[in-house]
Amino acid sequence: MYDEICLREDALLIGRAPIHPGEFLREDYMPELGLSVAGLAKRLGVTRQTVNEIIREKRGLSPEMCLRLGRLFGTTPQFWMNMQQKVDLWNSMELHSEDIEKVEPLEVPELVRAVG
Repeated sequence: MYDEICLREDALLIGRAPIHPGEFLREDYMPELGLSVAGLAKRLGVTRQTVNEIIREKRGLSPEMCLRLGRLFGTTPQFWMNMQQKVDLWNSMELHSEDIEKVEPLEVPELVRAVG
């Protein structure tokens, strides 16, 4: 179904669901750095419930959380935001693919496509 949806070549079109940032935290960062839910929450300045919901993939990352994670781990906030954006787009395609496929594309000049 998703193979039929083509937003742009450089957009999110992959054959499998992207990794949720919570899974990435849970499987890679936290074990490698010896962080517990409580420890990560304390370092981020948020509640344990917030971290728990993120690593259980029940909550997405807000821009503020991306800033916090970037600061904590020495990455860019965009690293985290890009990961979350891929998940959000995938989920939206899953929910609305039939409606999206009904949208008739316009004939757009090459110059306009290059800017967008």
